[in-house]
Amino acid sequence: MTDDVSTRQRFEIERIPSRDLAAASKLESVWNFANDVFADRQRNFPDLGFEEGKRFERPQDFQDEMGPSAVTFIQYGRDLRKPNGEAEIIATAGCKPWNIAFKLDERVERMREERRAREREATMSQGESNDGFYTKAHEDQLLESLEKTGPMTHSDGQDDVPRWEVMTVCVHPDWQKQGLAEKLLEVVREEVGSQVKAQGKGPEFKLMVRTLKEINEKYWLSKGFKTVGEKFFEPGLFGSPTGFHIIDLSRDHRVD
Repeated sequence: MTDDVSTRQRFEIERIPSRDLAAASKLESVWNFANDVFADRQRNFPDLGFEEGKRFERPQDFQDEMGPSAVTFIQYGRDLRKPNGEAEIIATAGCKPWNIAFKLDERVERMREERRAREREATMSQGESNDGFYTKAHEDQLLESLEKTGPMTHSDGQDDVPRWEVMTVCVHPDWQKQGLAEKLLEVVREEVGSQVKAQGKGPEFKLMVRTLKEINEKYWLSKGFKTVGEKFFEPGLFGSPTGFHIIDLSRDHRVD
């Protein structure tokens, strides 16, 4: 079944548990798509001065960030104006159980361990960089900034209400402003509601988002989320001359 919109054709949304992404030969495609949309968003905010690079250095980094309990949703589409155009990924979203812990420090430590292993295997020389957004040059900066700023300031109460994180909401630039993100968010809400109900929890649950304040806060506030946590990273990190904020947002829901 397809949904024809003007000169574009949208297909049914595919649901893939994180553990099956690689087996379904979807991991690399989703990884590339997420990196492309991330780069496009960076270009739209030049004042932040971020260095260019991939959001996820390797496909495994994408899968690691999603985690074993996550679910990824993929929307395919086809532009009928393109001759012999094939169906391609036009939007994605994912969700997983929420973990309030700030993971950048763990990610940096893992990067260091992996880099040391590659150096021991003589596949990467000491001091060599790569084309990822989180490069070797950023490791010490990240850890130093995390130590200076301390834990994220948070106003979200730590009660027994189930919390799930909304992740990797990405829409191809050519398909934006057509309701794709809103549709995927509704699919995520239904997925989380079903899982909460199956676990015998609820009826309330919360959807959480962790994102860049300067780029994405306005969007998420417009979708009914409220900012509940904030952490500032000083100028110079990732090349930003102004510094930037990572925020957590929350929205209350009920199981249908």
